[in-house]
Amino acid sequence: MPLGLRAAWAALLIACGGAQVARAPAVDPDAATRRAAEAWAGLDPEAALREAERALEAGGGPDARESAARAALALGRPERAVRALAGIEDEALLRLRGAAQIAAGDRRGALATLEAAERRARAPDPWASAMIPALRAAPEPYAVEGAEATLPLAPFPLPVVSVRVDTVETLAILGSGAHVAVLDPSIRNAPGAIDELGLGALRVRGVPHVVRSLEAISAALGAEIGMVIGAELLVRLAATLDGPGGRVTFRASPPASGGTSAPCMALGGSFLAAPATLDGRPAWLTLDTAGAYPLALTPDAAEGLDGWRSDAVTLGALRLGALQVEDIPALRGVLDEGHARAVAAPVSGSVGWG
Repeated sequence: MPLGLRAAWAALLIACGGAQVARAPAVDPDAATRRAAEAWAGLDPEAALREAERALEAGGGPDARESAARAALALGRPERAVRALAGIEDEALLRLRGAAQIAAGDRRGALATLEAAERRARAPDPWASAMIPALRAAPEPYAVEGAEATLPLAPFPLPVVSVRVDTVETLAILGSGAHVAVLDPSIRNAPGAIDELGLGALRVRGVPHVVRSLEAISAALGAEIGMVIGAELLVRLAATLDGPGGRVTFRASPPASGGTSAPCMALGGSFLAAPATLDGRPAWLTLDTAGAYPLALTPDAAEGLDGWRSDAVTLGALRLGALQVEDIPALRGVLDEGHARAVAAPVSGSVGWG
């Protein structure tokens, strides 16, 4: 090395502290995992994902994996959820990984993951047991023919439309509380996939479905309900529900953005939710188009608001995004804490159709 260059190199080493390289402080995986849980409880999934992934890089365990996966799913980043849960063996986390693979479009991978979860399960899981045959029947689902269809809502207190399931005409309720489509046993007697679902001018092929009795809701509405159109199909078809106009529009591609909106997240990979404020308090609210109430509160949320003693109350203010609604009716006793556990988030309530 020429003498001048050697001297310059020596000066650079001295300026940089010799040959030593500055190192970032080590991350405590347990502390990062706790911070992730705190961020999730504080309705900050971005911070939760960041801290959980830092914990994983430092060797964090199953709690960090679950936190990272749930935050990634809420933010619409299912591929990161799948990576966070790579190599896990716990049956519950396997089911979560299957949900992430479904959200990422890897339904064949989801099928293999859920089958592995079922082999490890001490008792059958209702969701996995229903999804496995649906995935087998429709590994590449939701082929859409047509551009757009607007359907009138039937004259019921909940959003109901007329549809065609293969060759059967029936009434379907729009139910964002369900993950995939639900068919009454009178329409199909086993889970699988609808060959062709007719929604006005739109045709959707290979629609995964589970089978559940809809007798209770049929009795409540006084009409035979044969189907629930679940959240996955509503989101894929960019459904726009116009209650005052009495119609719903389905589209093969999302419309241009407009109007007032709020972030919508899929907690646990399926339940639709939005961050909101209730009388100034931050809260997660699930979205239930089949909920016959304006707002239902979980017990913890109701107890946390001073002065609430009756089951029917009036909330001072509900804010969703830029929209604030004053004096909104709210109910207690409709939801239990199982609602929050089902979505694995500190859910305070559910916005319904009422």
